Amino acid sequence: MIKNNWCYPVICLASLNALILGSAPFFFGCLFLGCLIRLCRLRQPLILIVSLLVMCFGGWRCWLARCTYIQPVTPHNQIYKIQPDTIKVAGNQIQLIAQGQTDGQLIIGYYRCKNQIEQHRWQTESWPLLLIGDIELERIEGATNRHEFDYAQFMGQQKQCFYQTRMADNTIIKQIQPQGWLDTLHHWRQKGLIYLHRLPPALRFHAGALLLGVRETDGKVYQNVLGQLGIIHLLSLSGIHVFYLVTIIRRVATLCRVPREWVNGGLCCLLPIYALFVGGGTSIVRAIGLILLRLVCEMGHLHQSRLDSWSWVLLVNLLWQPYLLLSMGGLLSYLMAFALIYQWRNGTFATTFWLGLLSLPVCLRFNYRWHMLTILINGLIAPIFLPITLGLVIVAILLLPFSYPLVLLGEGFLNNLYQGLAWIAGLPHATVTFGKIQLVPLFLIVVGTLWLMAEPTNKQRVKWIGSSIVSLYMLSFIIIHFNPVGRVIMFDIGQGDSLLIQQPFNRHNLLIDTGGRLSLPQKKWQRRVITSRAEKVTINYLYSCGIDHLDAIALSHQDADHIGDLGQIMQRIRVKRLICAAGLPQNQQFKRQVRPYLKTVIIEPYLAGQHFTVGQQQINVLAPVIAGTGTNADSLVLQAQIGDASWLFTGDLERVGEIDITHRYPQLRVDYLKVGHHGSQTASAPQAIAAWHVKGALISAGRHNRYGHPHPQTIQTLQQANVPFWNTAECGMLEWQYGWGLRTTIKTTLKDCD
Repeated sequence: MIKNNWCYPVICLASLNALILGSAPFFFGCLFLGCLIRLCRLRQPLILIVSLLVMCFGGWRCWLARCTYIQPVTPHNQIYKIQPDTIKVAGNQIQLIAQGQTDGQLIIGYYRCKNQIEQHRWQTESWPLLLIGDIELERIEGATNRHEFDYAQFMGQQKQCFYQTRMADNTIIKQIQPQGWLDTLHHWRQKGLIYLHRLPPALRFHAGALLLGVRETDGKVYQNVLGQLGIIHLLSLSGIHVFYLVTIIRRVATLCRVPREWVNGGLCCLLPIYALFVGGGTSIVRAIGLILLRLVCEMGHLHQSRLDSWSWVLLVNLLWQPYLLLSMGGLLSYLMAFALIYQWRNGTFATTFWLGLLSLPVCLRFNYRWHMLTILINGLIAPIFLPITLGLVIVAILLLPFSYPLVLLGEGFLNNLYQGLAWIAGLPHATVTFGKIQLVPLFLIVVGTLWLMAEPTNKQRVKWIGSSIVSLYMLSFIIIHFNPVGRVIMFDIGQGDSLLIQQPFNRHNLLIDTGGRLSLPQKKWQRRVITSRAEKVTINYLYSCGIDHLDAIALSHQDADHIGDLGQIMQRIRVKRLICAAGLPQNQQFKRQVRPYLKTVIIEPYLAGQHFTVGQQQINVLAPVIAGTGTNADSLVLQAQIGDASWLFTGDLERVGEIDITHRYPQLRVDYLKVGHHGSQTASAPQAIAAWHVKGALISAGRHNRYGHPHPQTIQTLQQANVPFWNTAECGMLEWQYGWGLRTTIKTTLKDCD
């Protein structure tokens, strides 16, 4: 029978896409061959023919998408159209999406408002705009650190957008009338967003997410709480709210005695428009596709299984968007929908329990952490979260013109709900930092969990599969947490310093400086939520390695580019000790930063000639000689023998201090030098480089920084001494590994520097 067998062409296409896109070729090659063998054994000519056609067309489509992603065509000067609902206003920062009217390519535009009146004008703009004139385009910058979220990859793969521009004051922006039905749709969507903006923050965020597929940056606090608890899928990720909306429409139509055929026909016309209206998000498209397929079958008196409906919708979506399953949203959306095929007859708690168990390995792949109450919270909250939230949103929208106090009651309820969830999320020792699970155990765990869901009554099989799943989790945990490789990491943190000494088996870790940037005073209307580089880079990397605590953080001196993100790290990572130069604890700026953490951390000031240990690793302090105030000249200079190499970390120490170290430690030899002051000409004295016999130099500098770091004079000094050097601005994150059998060399993140 053909029934329930249409999933095999989908598996073939998904495996073929992964092979073409270069993801785990051996694994997906085996999966592809296994699926082909299964297709041949079905002896269903129709399915086999359809599968071959799908693989030919889908493979060609995926290859084109890959070529476009690797070598996108540079847009030429042309007129760009800006749809009003793509404009995002965050403080004084404007971000928008513009589409070329000649080639149809998308670009991201950025603009900074000069005053509050201009900001309000952008917020209330509801008509299409034209961007005219010469526009300087640049490639969207990708991730330059391991496990950092790659925004360029996301925009290129999921949105087919590769370039960005910084809009100047003389850029011509012209308002126009809608020129077609699509412009009109964007116009009315923006009108809806402007109306929702009148709601208080919590209701506004949930209304935008559920009804219009928009997530404002102001709602980051709500997303963080749901993400920490592992229930982010409740916020429209699964698209279940679309089924609720359709159910409401059908029941209202029944009460009004509207014929069912009319309702089905109307939904078939309206749902595709709604999919475009909300921006065509993955979960929305999947949910609407399943509903439309069910409606067509109902009107045509056809019978199609739930699994076949899921297969056809995914098949079409993969042909349209080959990179679909490489994103967490796409993967979770279809995985949750697949699981519901087995669970639709079960109770609510059982269903949410299995969904939580199934989503766990995917969340560990992308988020690295797991809250131990996730499955319980799923069971308790999932049945009521969406109905209540959707109900509050709809009531608030209807009541907004008449009774704002009643709207505030709904706002208060949502805020209290999130306060309770935030309290649960913050329970001590409730969150396990698992690390990034690998693809093969993830696949096996998902398959095993689905097998358990399909046959939960076979006790012997449940016992065997359950123990296998637990073993896979334990093995993955051990591999991540007890990695025998030691590392010295220089993060690409921008214009700043942040290094990690990661000892073998992840037992002890020392962070030297945190990076950061100076925050200038801003008016209230100018402020926006900014994710620090420490959150995006350092913390993300630590979590991916299963690290949730640091033995110590060593702070070189007071500058914001070295210790500005200290608070961000200490909020999310447990830190036992703060190592600093004597005199820095008396610095007023430093006192303000560490005051909230004085009860949980020990501050240890040091001077030259002393040392401290992190695990079995001894760290020698070479400077400062006397207590200072935390300036560049007072930088904490550390030396350590790591593996078979001598490392020297100099902070922002200047040339006078470097020469002084050569006089006080004439026998000092340095294999790898952290170049002082980001490669400024004030550091890296030729006498010191020669005296230390440096074999390699690492420079931490921001791209296109206004200081001109590293200075040509410093580069010349290193070249004359025949010292190879690596610069984070060109090479991204730098990694040096050591351990038994490893060849010690510097690895870079960006391929052009390998």
